[in-house]
Amino acid sequence: MCLRYLFLLTALIAVTLAGPVSSEASKESLLVSTTSGIVQGFLDTNTTSVPLNKWLGVYFAEDTSGVNRWRPPKKTFRRGIQNAKSFGPACMQGRADGGNGTSIQSEDCLVVNIIAPEHAENLPVYIYSYGGGFDSGASSDPKIDGSFLAAKGIVFVSYNYRLSLFGYPHAAEIAEAGETQNFGLLDTRAAVEWVHENIRKFGGDPTKITLGGESVGAEMTNQYLTAFAKDPIIRGAIMQSSDTSQPMWPLNDQISKIARNFSCPTGHGQLDCLRKQSGVDLQKVLLATGTQFQPVTDNITIFKDFVKLTKEGRTARIPLLVGTNKDEGTLIVEGEPTAYLSDIVAYSKSNNLNFPFANLSTLESLYPVPSSAFPTAFNATAAMWRDAHMLCLAHNLATQRTSALGLKVWRYRFDLVANNLNSRGVRIGTFHGEDIRFVMGTWRTIVLSPPFVPATPEEIRVSDIMVDAWTNFIKDPEKGPQTSGWKLYDPRDTTSIAILGNSLTGAEPGDHVSIDSSCAYWNTILPIFPQTFPPCGSWTC
Repeated sequence: MCLRYLFLLTALIAVTLAGPVSSEASKESLLVSTTSGIVQGFLDTNTTSVPLNKWLGVYFAEDTSGVNRWRPPKKTFRRGIQNAKSFGPACMQGRADGGNGTSIQSEDCLVVNIIAPEHAENLPVYIYSYGGGFDSGASSDPKIDGSFLAAKGIVFVSYNYRLSLFGYPHAAEIAEAGETQNFGLLDTRAAVEWVHENIRKFGGDPTKITLGGESVGAEMTNQYLTAFAKDPIIRGAIMQSSDTSQPMWPLNDQISKIARNFSCPTGHGQLDCLRKQSGVDLQKVLLATGTQFQPVTDNITIFKDFVKLTKEGRTARIPLLVGTNKDEGTLIVEGEPTAYLSDIVAYSKSNNLNFPFANLSTLESLYPVPSSAFPTAFNATAAMWRDAHMLCLAHNLATQRTSALGLKVWRYRFDLVANNLNSRGVRIGTFHGEDIRFVMGTWRTIVLSPPFVPATPEEIRVSDIMVDAWTNFIKDPEKGPQTSGWKLYDPRDTTSIAILGNSLTGAEPGDHVSIDSSCAYWNTILPIFPQTFPPCGSWTC
């Protein structure tokens, strides 16, 4: 592609995605009084063919710095009129590069963004949770712009939640008090409650809320279903590429490394001492020490075996749309040295896989190297990670929700492979996160990433199918995606998993018995996870 064409196309997309267009006549109708104050939105007539009302960066909770750090979110009320015409700051990141939308960070980050068709009234609502490994990401990422979903006749809401050290401290003081410290999940609940209380004024129906997301946004959704099973508020859920629960460091292990850098105690008084430090200084030490913070399995809000809880009925009894990408593991294992050896022996005990008690002989039988299915150890290790972390969770949740609880589930696998979706090309297949821009309708951003090749007409058609499927589910979770070829999931019907991304007319039937064949083994060890890392921090020490 010539540079002049690339420059013009990039500029056009930037204007299309960003530019608010407001008129004096519309300002009054976009001035909304909420439980957290008055907000001024704007009318966007550029992004889609449907005029959209937008309110960006609306605060739903108080600043979480200082005395509010590592405490449940508090409802806020901001005096004056908040100009809601630009995204709020991202929450403090646990990575040096948190990705698009994270250049401005703050602990005063608990905001929602609302996008609704002009003149919307009592429309279904979708609350979207971004991914990022629980240590990065933001609702201001252009890839997850919900304009194209809203244009289909829903109200789209995205929000920020606390991350890494700030969201999941794994501190002994909190555990000993018998309280949860999964503050990111509590932020999600606070956002759902805010939407329920206020969304009617933005054109949404508070009785028709669906919660969903991708990657850890999907994992957050799964956690939400069990944490708030008795009063979920939502009526549907969407899980794109959810991961199973991850191993934890020993209690107080990681935060004590942070505390020592500030001469704070590692026992009682640790949190009060750290609350006196600035968020920027804490983040500097976090990045310098390489410490890691993930959701805490505390049996208060997050539990050990979500599949068992589902089977027992301890989950929100609502319809679910759930699925994975065909090659979820390729990007995950790409930076793992043991994935490039001649066999899978070392990888099977790696922290990348995090299933050290898996039987090597069985793994070698399931993932033989070399073979037609797995020419190299890279192919085999990527498949191992995919199956253990994501595929079998989707299989298990879908099976238990239908068989044990009689709930409606629509299950899919996304198979589209194209060489313009990532600088690595077709080698990594349908990689983790590839589905985002197709579901969100933000295929226009594909050209902005290496190798800087625009979406093809076929890719645009695939995106149209997926946008329609997702918004149909949001409009009526009981009826589901209403996509040609996409059946209601039934464990007894081998063709009831929908293959998306290959057909330009709808879904194709997949054989879930073949796709899920490795889960019979993984399910023998999945119930014992997550485990706690040994003191040395490695499964092989």
